[in-house]
Amino acid sequence: MFLFLLNTRANPIENVQTRTYMGDELMKILMMSDLYPPVIGGGEIHVQALSRALRKRGHEVAVCTIGNSRPTVSHCTTEEGIRVYRMEGVFQKMPFLFKDPTRRWHPPIPDPLLTREINKIIRKEKPNVLHAHGWILCSYLPLERKFAIPLILTLHSYGFICPKKNLMRGNTICKEPFTEGCVACGSQSYGFIKSFFAYRGVKSTRDKLALVNKFIAVSSFVKEVYSKHLDIDDKRIIVIPNFYDSGQKDIDDVDLVESANLPEDFILFVGALTPFKGVDTLIKAYDKMGDKTKLVLIGTQHPGYNYTKRRGVTVIENASRRTVLRAYSKCRLVVIPSIWPEPFGLVALEAMSYSKPIVASRVGGLQEVVVDGVTGILVPPSNPRKLAEAITKILQDTDMCQKMGGLGYKRLITLFSVDQVVSKVENIYESAIA
Repeated sequence: MFLFLLNTRANPIENVQTRTYMGDELMKILMMSDLYPPVIGGGEIHVQALSRALRKRGHEVAVCTIGNSRPTVSHCTTEEGIRVYRMEGVFQKMPFLFKDPTRRWHPPIPDPLLTREINKIIRKEKPNVLHAHGWILCSYLPLERKFAIPLILTLHSYGFICPKKNLMRGNTICKEPFTEGCVACGSQSYGFIKSFFAYRGVKSTRDKLALVNKFIAVSSFVKEVYSKHLDIDDKRIIVIPNFYDSGQKDIDDVDLVESANLPEDFILFVGALTPFKGVDTLIKAYDKMGDKTKLVLIGTQHPGYNYTKRRGVTVIENASRRTVLRAYSKCRLVVIPSIWPEPFGLVALEAMSYSKPIVASRVGGLQEVVVDGVTGILVPPSNPRKLAEAITKILQDTDMCQKMGGLGYKRLITLFSVDQVVSKVENIYESAIA
């Protein structure tokens, strides 16, 4: 079965015509994303925000993604003027493959059912440009030679060089992807069989990435990693950061039960409750701080991982979006103690939109978002002592706290606003079409 999936090809497509794009016209854009809200994650939030921003600029936008609930037939809904096609593939019919049934991700190999659905959607939508986000690209690639539509791929993670997507081998950043060591590494998370096929899928996709017209890296760190390991020409990979629309903050209709769990004075962590996100490091750092304030952890629990709870620590799992925003508005500062090299760090932008200082690990794209000593403090990853010292330093200096928060907001508006970022994405579309 897996060999069939690796070698699947769509039937020849005849007489398919897409609308000719002229520079002065608005575009028809088809987003392809592994997951999409209500599934919540940095990549999912970005795809939705980008789709909405492009729609507001007058472009016609559609999204094809994988259904997030129990297996269902493919269907289409219209959300804020955006047609969202939620599809079901072969692998979504096998719930035993997924630890989290709400995140039935696309594997790094073509799925024949999804290829067929994408074929139908492209015929219907007739887009000028395709913009892929994640492994769902694999199910489009068998169709690429038939449609020959300009193809953009945003690199939100390291999934096209690392089967685990996090570029971590043990507790260190991997320097040798595409080796058989990937199988042993992934076996700790997926088991041997899934790890083996994930590795083979990622490796087989490597050469097919030549079909991508333009790559968008969400940070210079991501660009450097992909350029090094995939030998992508510098002109084909452009750094365009994520953005955050500070005008979308709406905390009035908040979940009152969840909001009641927020203490009056606290520091905040938002993200997946996993070791690579540094939850253990943060709790150890909090233990060293004494009773200076409370700690609130908001996120999704990772199957098979139980973090250690402490007095003074409030945990809110699967919180509503408005409750998360309420927490940002009330907290003293935001902590991002990641161990893995965060490709970007959308949480940092959310914190900056509320003028909150940030204490973050000096890893990956976080180093490009948080300016050390200006909008926050960067510390070595996996170092509870340094993390505790940085948090305490900001808590004890009210003027520093306010100044860093204010400068962070200015940086957000200057570099990571909707207008700044989305116009760059439009330019990429236009150059690919041209």
